[in-house]
Amino acid sequence: MRISLMFLFSLILQSAFAQDLNPEKRIYISIGDPGIRKVLVALENTDGGTVASRDFYSTLWSHLEFTDYFEFLPQSRMPALKGDMGAYKALGVEFVVVTRVQNEQGSYIAYLNFYEVNRGIKIFEKSYQYLSPSGKPGRELAKIAGNDILQVLTGEPGIFRTRILMSCGNRNKEIYVMDFDGQNVELLTQDRSLALSPSWSPDGTQVLFTSYKPAVKGGFVNPNLYLYNLVTRNRRTLSGSRGLNTGGVFHPKENKLAYTYSKDGRPEIYVLDLDTNTRMPITKTVFFSVEPSWSPDGQRITFSSSKTGRPHIWVANRDGSNAKRLTFAGQYNSSPNWSPRGDKIVFSGQENQKNNFNIFLVDPSGSNLARLTDDATSSENPTFSPDGRFIAFSSNRDGQYRIYIMTALGTKIRVISPKGIGPCKQPSWSPRL
Repeated sequence: MRISLMFLFSLILQSAFAQDLNPEKRIYISIGDPGIRKVLVALENTDGGTVASRDFYSTLWSHLEFTDYFEFLPQSRMPALKGDMGAYKALGVEFVVVTRVQNEQGSYIAYLNFYEVNRGIKIFEKSYQYLSPSGKPGRELAKIAGNDILQVLTGEPGIFRTRILMSCGNRNKEIYVMDFDGQNVELLTQDRSLALSPSWSPDGTQVLFTSYKPAVKGGFVNPNLYLYNLVTRNRRTLSGSRGLNTGGVFHPKENKLAYTYSKDGRPEIYVLDLDTNTRMPITKTVFFSVEPSWSPDGQRITFSSSKTGRPHIWVANRDGSNAKRLTFAGQYNSSPNWSPRGDKIVFSGQENQKNNFNIFLVDPSGSNLARLTDDATSSENPTFSPDGRFIAFSSNRDGQYRIYIMTALGTKIRVISPKGIGPCKQPSWSPRL
């Protein structure tokens, strides 16, 4: 399992220039600036002459390019002499990345040197050792190195080791997980039923999901809430009462979760305390309240509710008090997801009975409503990346529902899930792993 690789890396700092990744706390790229300017980087070919070194180079390039922070000096314009800072400065290059990957006594080690051209200094150097006997060492080492580069330049670590959960399949639906760029797709469930609505634990080691597989052998078919441990591969039933047990999301700081439970036939939001195994309703509506999402501090919650008739997006205190309606237009607003910075809520909305769903953003106060997609097809189930800069969602724009990623401004839309596993919906973006 990929998640266990976090225990298989040895990160060794070998710098005479710094005691941490950014000793001066200098911010080179202000990620909060809406008019951010791309910086020109020279990414020299990774030395080593192996498959791992080539994988390292291609992965580092593609991941850094994904952030939209960088322009890259074309290989055709690289100076003849590697590391020629004078030549790089004349070309307008701001940073130079020099790397090497080699196999040393059975384990791969990547060496990274990072230079600021204008000041003519090495910002940091670092080595990374890959200890797993299998896998893709070049790719995995590049993910960690890329995260460090972003930490240095922006003051915030990257998202290159994050993963995305999704529910995929035709007649049956199973839970899958993949890297944030759509690589390394892995099947997590084999229920041969409907496995839906996956979400992550705050530490990224466990997954909540709903499955219609009976909670016990020979039991009744029911949408039950399950917990799956990605390290031990064990799963257990958290809520298997008759009726809906779905849409589970962990509290960000406490051993609790919110989910939709349909006691007496009416779906409402409940909070389940995993320490005491007790649950408490926090909504009470005429028809339904579903799809909870916690604020980053865990003090508020957003959800979709038919409190006033048609489904709209609401926010409330963690106990359900002081509920406030955020949306007032459209036929059906659903799937709210709170940004990790706490400043935005993304959701999908259907504007009239003939329209498909589109993705919208709104402030937790209800102001600054903005549309991010405007398609004749449907875009649904939005989920923020852990840095808040990207949104994953499902869309049928190519005829089959697949998982897409776009910036939080609605730009640079790209598909990431493969076609071969059937339609995919309900993405959930992991925390930083």
